[in-house]
Amino acid sequence: AIGDVSGKGAPAAIYAALVSGILRSHCAVEPSPAEMLSAVNLSLGERPIEAQFVSIIYSVWDDDERHLRIANSGLPRPIYWHNGKVEIIEATGLPLGLFENADYDEFGFDPHPGDLFVFFSDGILDARSHTGTLFGRERLEKVVSRVGEGSATDVVAEIFTAVNQHAAGVEAFDDQTVVALKVK
Repeated sequence: AIGDVSGKGAPAAIYAALVSGILRSHCAVEPSPAEMLSAVNLSLGERPIEAQFVSIIYSVWDDDERHLRIANSGLPRPIYWHNGKVEIIEATGLPLGLFENADYDEFGFDPHPGDLFVFFSDGILDARSHTGTLFGRERLEKVVSRVGEGSATDVVAEIFTAVNQHAAGVEAFDDQTVVALKVK
């Protein structure tokens, strides 16, 4: 799971700890990604905290079946690189903790060796240059297209290099998280 909590400082840290505990408590029953997001959303609805919400993309990889399932609650749509091409995974959803009765779609993939999945927080897309230009999805997709053949570690490093070069001299105002999964 990759997540992003609204706000900054102690309130956001406390909320993140709450969400982490809820996730851990539900893991034992091995819910699907959509079920997990619904369960966390329901738990947060039982103890609402004003102006707090969390965005999570939750994925489950089945190594035996070589199958990946993904559900999203407000993070940017992930990238699926395969056959040398970038595809946007149309996984979207409402952030957790805002609406009691939110449903979450789940997407399944049967990838081949060499396929790549890239998950990232909005801080990557929202990184600004000294002129105020966002790094944006197009730049991110170009990086993934260029380095998709590499290892997951190389892909993450290249994304951070490109973001840091784009935003040189400008302090990041949001977290920047990237996770890449390369199918072997």
